[in-house]
Amino acid sequence: FRRAMVAISGARALFSALAVRQGSRPAMTATSGSIITAGSLVNVDWSVSLARTGHRLAEHSPAKATFDEGPVRLIVGGGGYLPALHHVVTQLDAVGEERIFEVSPYDAFGERSADLGPVDFPASAAPQGLEVGMTVQLSNGLKALVTSMTDETVTIDANPALAGESLSIKVKLLEEPIADAYSVLSRATFAAGCFWGLELAFQREPGVVATKVGYTHGATSSPTYEQVCSGTTGHTEAVQVAYDTNEVSYKRLCEIFWDRLGESRYKLNQVGNDRGTQYRHGIYPLGAEQTRIALATLDEAKATAPPGLEVHTEVLPAEEFWDAEGYHQQYLQKGGQTAEKRAREAIRCYG
Repeated sequence: FRRAMVAISGARALFSALAVRQGSRPAMTATSGSIITAGSLVNVDWSVSLARTGHRLAEHSPAKATFDEGPVRLIVGGGGYLPALHHVVTQLDAVGEERIFEVSPYDAFGERSADLGPVDFPASAAPQGLEVGMTVQLSNGLKALVTSMTDETVTIDANPALAGESLSIKVKLLEEPIADAYSVLSRATFAAGCFWGLELAFQREPGVVATKVGYTHGATSSPTYEQVCSGTTGHTEAVQVAYDTNEVSYKRLCEIFWDRLGESRYKLNQVGNDRGTQYRHGIYPLGAEQTRIALATLDEAKATAPPGLEVHTEVLPAEEFWDAEGYHQQYLQKGGQTAEKRAREAIRCYG
């Protein structure tokens, strides 16, 4: 796919630019008298359909929803699911109210981009066995659909399958919203290298209501991604989790962390191929109980380490957590990997 990849070599930058645009949209505002505002914890029953056909997303091929539908909980404005859901729920005024909203492509999966396809390349460059309808992974991390083939050319398209589509969202408010989500939810912070993959692992866990990626344990206020990547600010890439202790324990979250970290626990300032203090791994407990559990899991990791190997994971009290840029939030879900609860598909550390 060398020619195809050259033809869409700017796709990664374009994807990031689109994500930045979505992340920098105007702040969410509720309608006058709304009982739901940013930061509220809400329990809704929702579904998404194509406005053009009325078909549910789950029925739309080759697209596959990367989020749960039906009864879900979310922190309004806290990321996850479909961004438009966070906006339409603020239009609900009473428990039991059900409404249908039409969402434009801009607020759904974006408009189609000619820079992402369709792109033709010689059939002689295609791998053996390639067929129309297959999805291929490009070296820049994007996925592309094979849309047509002739004896001379193969056509691929890296636009999201639902790009350019308006959506219809049906949503019903199930319970009285809680104005301050963190009055009933707990926080936990972990670092395990590149924050994209760890965030997706937590998104999939039942009881985790919201996640966000960012930077912690550094010396600079409001650091940027570029500053953190330079290794000069002292921060590490981290994930902060909002969770319901009635559904998932802090110990279980630590287990997810250790499982995701794997053999990198024996590497200093490194996870996988990512090296530098900004990729050091750690657990950052909040309060005595989280500290007790975190240290117990660290002791277990040390006790089970092979002879001659040292666990370099740090356990330190939680400090200021600075949110990463909007385009980093739920990055892998935006790139097409599912965040559905209990999903078991392998997590790929690219979009």
